Amino acid sequence: MLITLIGCGKMGSAMLQGWLNDATLDADFAIVEPHHDALAWTSSYTNVRLFDDCAAAAAAADRPSQMVVLAVKPQIMDDAIATLGGIAGSDTAFLSIAAGIPTDWLTARLPKNADGSDALVLRSMPNTPAAIGKGVTVLYTADAPAAIAALAAQLLTAVGAVVTIDDEGLMDAVTAVSGSGPAYVFLLAETMTAAGIAAGLPAALSQQLAEATVAGAGELIAASDDPPSQLRVNVTSKGGTTAAALAVLMDDDGLAPLMKRAIIAARDRSLELGS
Repeated sequence: MLITLIGCGKMGSAMLQGWLNDATLDADFAIVEPHHDALAWTSSYTNVRLFDDCAAAAAAADRPSQMVVLAVKPQIMDDAIATLGGIAGSDTAFLSIAAGIPTDWLTARLPKNADGSDALVLRSMPNTPAAIGKGVTVLYTADAPAAIAALAAQLLTAVGAVVTIDDEGLMDAVTAVSGSGPAYVFLLAETMTAAGIAAGLPAALSQQLAEATVAGAGELIAASDDPPSQLRVNVTSKGGTTAAALAVLMDDDGLAPLMKRAIIAARDRSLELGS
């Protein structure tokens, strides 16, 4: 089985490392990445070949890929898939991890199958914790055969949890919540640090406390059977310091309406990218 990865930046590299560590994945990998200096670590793997562009990968291919993973930015997707050539065959499936690009946009541009039918395209949305194997990816499998859907899920499981959906229309909201979501958490750590400094803490201490608290709270959510709402109640004493802070954050103009506006703005931008 040949798997081709087009685009091998941070997300692509994380996926590749996961694939190579998966003893159940018996595959060769063709990696298309013009800036592959950071991929020198792959030289010890006999089943990994690096190429500067699709044309070079197609020229070297001795068989079509079973799966082509599209891991480039949406803005350059058109150029990335323009010269697939021998990379793709009549049984090749495509797995996109690009934000905002719907499957019909890709099928309109990808090579047709030998019988004139559209290429099979699956769509996914991972997030940046995938770089440490802690990501969550939402996968839309369209009408893919069970074996292809299972292969896509296996490839994505290499970087964290996978959630499958049946409605592609949810993907823009998915992008807004989990795809862009890590940035919201990073901003929370930033703003907690700044607020701690304003409250009198030395900068380094405030940063250490804020980052450790955000990271630890995330681990607690993952480890607990209780929902975040209950975990919040568990640490909030009536009339205490946490209650005083939450009264501000949960006010009518507090965090909830702000986050709602942010999520909707991200969703709407995802829709614009796919139009």
